[in-house]
Amino acid sequence: MKLSIISGSHREQSHSVKAAAYLQALAHGQGFEEAEIMDLSTLNLPLWNEGVWSGSEEWSGWRALAEELKTSDAVVLITPEWHGMATPALKNFLLLCTSAELGHKPVLLASVSASVNGVYPISELRMTGSKNNHACFIPDHLIFRDCETLLTADKAVSDERFDGRARYTIKSLAAYARALAPVREELQQGMKDFPFGM
Repeated sequence: MKLSIISGSHREQSHSVKAAAYLQALAHGQGFEEAEIMDLSTLNLPLWNEGVWSGSEEWSGWRALAEELKTSDAVVLITPEWHGMATPALKNFLLLCTSAELGHKPVLLASVSASVNGVYPISELRMTGSKNNHACFIPDHLIFRDCETLLTADKAVSDERFDGRARYTIKSLAAYARALAPVREELQQGMKDFPFGM
């Protein structure tokens, strides 16, 4: 199975990218043969506009990313908490996604906080992040709290209990990916006929 991990920070070399690398390392031992990180700080996607539908040149980068997402079995969305919200880059990414990229695929939400916070972006994404793309957010999520001390080593965390929880959560994501595969196949035509949420 293939996993796409989206790092939603605008900052290069962010703690979100470190969290992505850590989850990528876990994914290989929990049922994913392939796990790719897509760093929105380096992809420079334009802000959504109607040109995305007409295939104008400015959207060539998005089209390549969309093709990669279509082949994924599951997705992880990682956002830092900025002023209690998910980042504009990640919200823009979700505006660009359709059911072709995320429809009926399991999605794990993760947030990164320099303090003990981090829950607000999760709530925000659960409320608005799947309307037209039909992503299936799994019940569990991860919050990388006190990220500057938690993400101290390359592809590792300093908290053993958090590590155990993260391993379980990635294993859970893989189980959802296997279970939802026939659902996606059965609903392909319906997603084309009814592309928008109510």
